[in-house]
Amino acid sequence: MAGNTVSDAFAQASGNVLIDSVVYVGLPLWTSESPSSGLTVTYAFMTTPLLPSDVANTIDNFAPLNSTQQSAVRLIYGTSQSLTGLTFLETADTQGADIVFGTEDIDSPFTMALTYSDYDIRFAADGSISALDRKDYVYFDNVEWYDVMVDPVPGSLGYETILHEIGHTLGLDDTAYTQTLPSLLDNTDVTVMSYHETDTYKANFSVLDVAALHYLYADSGTIRDFGLTPVAPWPGTGPSVPGTMLAVA
Repeated sequence: MAGNTVSDAFAQASGNVLIDSVVYVGLPLWTSESPSSGLTVTYAFMTTPLLPSDVANTIDNFAPLNSTQQSAVRLIYGTSQSLTGLTFLETADTQGADIVFGTEDIDSPFTMALTYSDYDIRFAADGSISALDRKDYVYFDNVEWYDVMVDPVPGSLGYETILHEIGHTLGLDDTAYTQTLPSLLDNTDVTVMSYHETDTYKANFSVLDVAALHYLYADSGTIRDFGLTPVAPWPGTGPSVPGTMLAVA
């Protein structure tokens, strides 16, 4: 689906306060990119640092993702295919990829990871959108939070953190920013976009995340059936499992 109006192209509020508490309202949807590429989202692992041109930050202590971090990214995007109807494709082309990953010494000592979103939009003479190109830049901290992020196996805080950042690349927002989720529900059992941890670190998107992803993609017209999507297994754990094995907790 290519959005040819602004309302089609950008994530809109649903009117459901729970779903809207994790929807990144105003973020361009991947389905709004050109019709030939909007259902395939590419990601790459940086070998040199990249940032949006309008970001003043500098990248300190850059390093590429290690093999465990890369495996976490691959597994999360694999399980996200059946939730969004999108195809996530790894590429070596960091300049052309839709989403790129690296590590750095993030300025704030309290920040484990962050995501920058950048987009370029062009309009036709009639005011419709003729082209839209979005690119996300995801960084994991490799100094203060090195011990957490260096070995992000499923069920660890590092893995949950990567899940949270990938949530941003899929169009989800932090509950701390939207400030509309009732406090009783503002925890990671309900959404991994919450800053309030429960007693277990999450290896899958939680129930509200899944509802929001279905709203953003299935309900907004993604022309892809939601079916069984083979997912690469965690290294050393056996054969592939279908994406619909993704649990909600």
